[in-house]
This record gives sequence, C-alpha cells and structure tokens, in this order.
Amino acid sequence: MTDATLAGSRAATRNLRRPSISVPTLLSLSGALLGFGWLASLLLRRADGLATRAYDLAFFQQVVWNVSEGNGFVSSFNEGNFLGVHFSPLLAVPALVEMVWADARVLSLIHVLALAAAGPAAFLFLRAACRPSPWAPWLAAAIAAPLPIWSAIQEAGLADFHTESLALPFALLAGWAGLRGRTWLLFAFAGVVLLAKEDQGYTLLAVGALIAARGPGRLRDGRRHVPGVRSAGLLLMVVGVFWTLAVFGVLMPLLRGGASLETGWYYSWIIEGGGPLANADRIIEQLTNGAGWMAAAGLLLSTAALPLLRPAWLLLALPPVLANLLSANVAQADFWLHYTLLPMVPILVAAALGGRSLLAWSARRFRRSRRRVGAGLVWRRPMAPVLLALAVPAIGVAWIGGGLPPTMRAEHSQWDRPPAHDELLRFAEQIPGEVVLIVDDSIAPPLASRADLLLSPNGALDAWVLVDREARDPGYLSWERRNGYVHELPESGRPQIAREGRFELWGPIDE
Repeated sequence: MTDATLAGSRAATRNLRRPSISVPTLLSLSGALLGFGWLASLLLRRADGLATRAYDLAFFQQVVWNVSEGNGFVSSFNEGNFLGVHFSPLLAVPALVEMVWADARVLSLIHVLALAAAGPAAFLFLRAACRPSPWAPWLAAAIAAPLPIWSAIQEAGLADFHTESLALPFALLAGWAGLRGRTWLLFAFAGVVLLAKEDQGYTLLAVGALIAARGPGRLRDGRRHVPGVRSAGLLLMVVGVFWTLAVFGVLMPLLRGGASLETGWYYSWIIEGGGPLANADRIIEQLTNGAGWMAAAGLLLSTAALPLLRPAWLLLALPPVLANLLSANVAQADFWLHYTLLPMVPILVAAALGGRSLLAWSARRFRRSRRRVGAGLVWRRPMAPVLLALAVPAIGVAWIGGGLPPTMRAEHSQWDRPPAHDELLRFAEQIPGEVVLIVDDSIAPPLASRADLLLSPNGALDAWVLVDREARDPGYLSWERRNGYVHELPESGRPQIAREGRFELWGPIDE
C-alpha cells in the first residue's frame, strides 16, 4: 500500500469516526424538542379541560374551517373579509390540514411547532452572522438552545395560536439564507413571512438591514463569488417598507369593504379628542408603562444582553416596542400573549452583531495572550463552556418570568381542570350545523368549526344557546353580564332542549 493510499485510508477512518452532527447543533435541536414537548403537552391539557380562550383560538379556527370548506376567509366574529382584519393568507396552509382533521387543537400544535422551530432557525441565523469565528456555533447554541422556553415564547404560547408565531422561524431562516449567500431561499422565506401577518414588513426590514451590512461578498474559502447578496438585503428592506404601506393603506381597506376595523381602537385614541398634544399626558403614561419595559428587558436579557455591544443596532427594536406600549389594548401594552414576538427578530439581529463583536474581542485578546505566553497556549477548550454560560440569563428569565408551569409566575388553575373536551363534543352532536350558536367563551374553540358562532351574552333571539355551568372567566368579558344572562335563560322563553352534566342546550325563542 502506497503512502498516499494509506493517508487516504486514515483520513476516511477519521471521517467515519467524526460525529455526523456537532454538539452545538445537537443542543439547539434538543432545546427545540424539549420546548415543543413541554408547550404542546400543556396546551393540549388546557384544551382538554376547556380552559382555552375564544380569542384568539376560536377566532382563527373558524376562519381556517371556512377556508377548508371553500367558504373563503370569513368569520362570524367580524364583518367582511377576515384578511381586512389580519392579512394572513398563510392560514390556507393549516386549512389544508383541517380538511383531514377539523379541530382547533391542530392550530395549537402548529403554533407550538413554529415557536419551537424558532430555536434551530435562530441557531442557523446566529451561526451565520458570527462567522468566520470558529466559536460561532457555540455562541449561537447558547442563545438559540433555550429560545423555545424563553419567557417571551412561553407568553406567546399562551395565545394558543396566532399567525405571528408562523412568521418567526421563517424570518430567521431568511436571515440565515441571506448571510449564506442563498438569495433565492432568502426571498422564498421572506414571502412566507409577508403572508403570515400584515406587520411583518418591519421584521424583514430588520433582517434586510443585517444582510445589507454583513452579507457575503466572497466566501471564506475564497473559491466562489456571491454577487448581489448585500443588494438583496437592501431590496428586502425596500420590499418590507412598501409591502407594509400597500397592505395597511390599500389592500386591507379594500378587503374590509367599508366595515369597521376590529383593532382600530388600539391607536385611534392618539388622534381623538384634540390629537397627540391634547393626549400628551396619556401618551407619556403609556410610554412609561413599567410592565411593558420589563418584558422588553426580559427579551434583552434572554439574549445575554449581547445587543448592548451594538447599541445602534438595538435601536431597530425600538419601533415595535413603542408600538406595543402605545396600544390601548392592555395585553399589547404589557407584552402579553403573541405581542412579545414582534420585537424578537430585531433584538436577535442586534444580538447577532453583538455576538460578532464579542467573538472578535475574544480573538484579539487570545492573540495578545499567545504573544505573551507562547504558541503552546491552549485556548479552544475553555471557550465552549464560557460561551454556553451565555444561556444562563435566558434560563433565569424563563424561570422567574415565565407563564407556564412549573415556572414561578405560572397561574396553575387553568392547567388542572378535569377533562371535558370529548364530553362537550358528544353533547354538541345534537346541534344542527346550520344554526347560529351562542356559547361560553371557554367552549368556543372546540365548537368553532361551524359557520355561525357567537359569544355569550348575546341578544340573538333566533340562535341556540350552549351553556357550560363550569365555564372559566377569560378575563376580557363582563363575567357579571354573562352570569346574569345564564341566570335569566329559564325565564327568557327559550326551551331547554337538553342537559347533561355541566352542559345545557337552549333553543331559539319562538316569535
């Protein structure tokens, strides 16, 4: 055997022994699997106990069911075309799934899958942004592996479903594709993001800014040129701006067809009653909302405060943070539910550049140390645990500020209710599919696969009414009015059609 053949055989043996997946990659995938299993089990348990809220799960489920039935993007929760309220054509994808299994829990599983997938997507994004440092995978794993259990992700998980969660992993994958010079993938992923929700143009603006600043000109090995990547980043920024203007200013008003905007009251207060100057006191009060700033600080700490190393880039997160704070919707102003997601990509963009700065500083310090100590200095081994320690703040924030069991802030009553989901569906089989049905908030999601669904209390006399005597107060309805409505049902002229366990069915009033 020649020396060349022997050397080749040894190289092949080394390649066989080398693990097919790196430790940082394995950490990010493990974090995603852990996050998915944890979130999915909790949301399914809550759904089984009829503790999910109508908003937003029943709200989206009815739209998805109508799309799967060929009825278009319509809902009895709002007038006109649903796309005029939320421009989310991407809902056609879960509608395809629901052609096989029409169940609101499908949306919850898709929601959790998207949130968990954001972890590996963030790993690819951060690793690409921090190259060519050999320690880029370790820093990326430190930030991305705990991402599926971040406090902000837990809060988003509580929403049960929202299209904003679908945009998150694809926005990060778009950033990864651009940083790796894969322009066609960049715009494919960007297209998915834009179809998820109307406000995602700003997300792509932040991603495009990073690609324009740090996209490749020539790859590390110097063997091939990657033309136009930075120009693609600039184009992505332009697309994000013009898409936002077109959707908010033209498409959504046309689709609403004159119907009132359900979310219009979120910001209309700023220009009402004399305009911003007359409302200056309230504007200041909203902008100094401690709960909102604490949630934003939690996002920053979850990235080990790396964005502070590049404060100019951290300013990208300021517009979505201010947009949340100025909303009259308390859930948005306090960064509850899915409202934690919009600032996340801009913060990760700043964290990526902060990570680059940290690794560059470490490399310079290492070179100086080698000159002082000698070429035999071993530097690589201790760097991995040092970089993985960057995950500690995210885990701490997740434990202290998280809203899911067993974290410290979690409210446990909604997770420990007795199973009743299947019992409800069996009871509801006697209700004709074409009738208008009024239901309690907590039983709306399982029953949302129908054309006409209203929430109790409602004055529709020709509707059927389904009552859950153990219904849970969702927190955003007048529970006193609901209880009064249920108490008056026996005297309302409605016939009681059926009663079984905790459920009662009342018919329409004969006029």
